[in-house]
Amino acid sequence: MKKVRDYVGQYERQGKGTGSAVSLASVGIIYMVILPWLVYQKGAGAAWIGIGCFGATLLLWHLDSYRLLRFSLQQKEMTIPGFVSRRFGEKTPVLRILLASILILVLISVSVLLLYGIALFAREVFGSEMYYVAIGVILISVGFYFLVGKSGLRTLERWISILMLFSLVALNLSIFRVLGTTKILENIFHSWAAGSVSEYVNIGFMSGKRLGVMEILSLFSFGLILLGNPVPMQRFMQTDRARTIHRSRRWAIIFSLFTMFLSILLGGMLRASLYPAKINSVADLFRWIMVEDRGRGFLFHLTGITFVVSAAVLAVSLFHTCILQITQIFHENILPSLIRRNKRRRKQHTWVFAVVLIIMEILICAASLVCGDWIYRLTLYSALILSAGLAPSIILALNYQRMTGAGFMSGFLGGILTATLWMFGNWIPQGETMVTMEELTGLNAVIPGMAFGFLLGILGSRLSKEPSKEIVEAYEEVKYRLVSSERDG
Repeated sequence: MKKVRDYVGQYERQGKGTGSAVSLASVGIIYMVILPWLVYQKGAGAAWIGIGCFGATLLLWHLDSYRLLRFSLQQKEMTIPGFVSRRFGEKTPVLRILLASILILVLISVSVLLLYGIALFAREVFGSEMYYVAIGVILISVGFYFLVGKSGLRTLERWISILMLFSLVALNLSIFRVLGTTKILENIFHSWAAGSVSEYVNIGFMSGKRLGVMEILSLFSFGLILLGNPVPMQRFMQTDRARTIHRSRRWAIIFSLFTMFLSILLGGMLRASLYPAKINSVADLFRWIMVEDRGRGFLFHLTGITFVVSAAVLAVSLFHTCILQITQIFHENILPSLIRRNKRRRKQHTWVFAVVLIIMEILICAASLVCGDWIYRLTLYSALILSAGLAPSIILALNYQRMTGAGFMSGFLGGILTATLWMFGNWIPQGETMVTMEELTGLNAVIPGMAFGFLLGILGSRLSKEPSKEIVEAYEEVKYRLVSSERDG
């Protein structure tokens, strides 16, 4: 029992599974479920989303990983709001509370979406009641936490990622074995005769038409949303040492590259397997994958079940990770501000974290049961807007010495405002109607939002008072010293 309390009482820095954790949190669900479906439905041009995700993963490891770890060790902070507050020497917790509140709201939206998606999938495929599925996922999440603590999932992350890769490989090979090379080539030539061969093999085509430059940039930029994902950022901050980052980066890059390729291939293989028929529902497609029919045999049936199980395990693990991140941000940033007058109460007890975790689980469970399909659009918009402000501000805070708190606020809010106006600002005249900048240009709000975030972050820093000598010295220590802590060896 004491061991369990020790797990719960302290968020220990760990090295195991760092690369797997970052990859699963940033690209896992996109590559595993969304990308194959988009390639199957729209054609090979959807691969630009996967390429954008891979590019964002490389940038995360190159620009954020080491310095987030070293700032975390230097400041003894393991959340993004805590890092930002300490990075700029904030005397009052205004920036900390603002950033923590926004991150909590977005992560709650993501958690509700994950739980709603799991419950809806179980209902559509297996006929299960959404209520029981949601309760079951919550009980598994809470039970797992009390069994092994906050860091227990990390010991399984590498195995989850291996299971995910295995299921993608197995399903691709199984479809190839069932169809055979001759049948696949026949389907491609039949598609060629119908004028849509490019959808199989050419990423310059999607939905039966050639993609323009703006359309490619828009698809690519959807992947760049991952640059503003707080979950992998905070995982970097919870790592034990720079050597762990160095070793884990290789696994993360290999994992991302292979899952991207296998997911795109899976979408094309499914399209070839079903040609000329086309399934329009994700649930119907999963049901088709799992059901043994048309002589596909036991191997196809087994690999289909493995794929579905892998997707379910991935979704539950991501849900569990989001819940822990929400709870930690609230516990370390919001709660101390609410009880700061009582030093005795400020001590972060085990039971406080556990109570907050359970409350968050209950609220998210209730929200998932009353929400509808609108949660998909809400979560996409909120993640896009957050990323447009957070990604450039964090990159500048880590790599720009002259960056100030005012500059961070300018870049963060400027990126958010720019992305919001770009998507919803219906103020551009177009004939007799008014349109948004997104409708006018065909470019979504990620790239403009990030560009203005960088610009306003730099301008805000240059126009504000220079950072103090202590802040500059702390930044220089992180920038130029390989070892910023005795643990960072």
